[in-house]
Amino acid sequence: ARFFLFPLFVRGQRNSSRMAHCQPEFKKLMEQMDKGKGGKVDQAAQLRYTQQVKALFKKYDCSVTGSLIAPLASAPLFMSFFFGLKTAPEIFPELLATGGMLWFPDLTAPDPYLIMPVLSATTFLLMTEVGKEQMMASDPVKGKTMVNVFRALAVAMVPMTMNFNAAVFVYWTTNNSFSLLQSILLKQPIVKNAFGIWDPPKPIPGQEPKNIFDEVKNLMNKKEKETNALAAERIKAHNEIVEQQKKVRKALMEKRG
Repeated sequence: ARFFLFPLFVRGQRNSSRMAHCQPEFKKLMEQMDKGKGGKVDQAAQLRYTQQVKALFKKYDCSVTGSLIAPLASAPLFMSFFFGLKTAPEIFPELLATGGMLWFPDLTAPDPYLIMPVLSATTFLLMTEVGKEQMMASDPVKGKTMVNVFRALAVAMVPMTMNFNAAVFVYWTTNNSFSLLQSILLKQPIVKNAFGIWDPPKPIPGQEPKNIFDEVKNLMNKKEKETNALAAERIKAHNEIVEQQKKVRKALMEKRG
């Protein structure tokens, strides 16, 4: 199944690499569209923006959904194999009981030495490390967050899956190993050139990726500035009211005098 899905993964990798280069122009266009929505709805302007988006995607030969084809195609297969192998010992207990090898002769039982769970988690972690450059290409901040999530998931996989039968891990480890080799293959310059996969774009000056602590700090600074600005507006409004009251009292005193 992985061999048949290989062209879809190549297509997705190619699309992702081009979307990363397209992203700055796409974001700028989206910002212009959002500003336009703040005023009167202009159908002509909306049509113009739509045409510009189509022209932009045509320029880079990519699409928003192009990178989702491979995951959407492989997800049903992965889930089918997983649930099938998880329940297989109940259907073919005698066949799987002697279908293993080496330290896991019984495929219906969990790995007693936890070698398979660790090996499966390790290959998953290596896949993440090999593919993190592509994950961070379009959006460095969100990409880095996703990489850290996958790293944590790789560690958590061992205790979470240690009681699964060995048949599941035979599939997972084989599948992960194939995906790892595929990722390494698609990172080779000669292969990338052959399939039209672009290198990740260089960070725009002043927009280099920041870690999560910098993002939280920037958010707090922004909230503080907004709070200070609101307080300044309230003080200004209060002072204007006081001045207006003084003028009224002065006018009344002059009238009485």
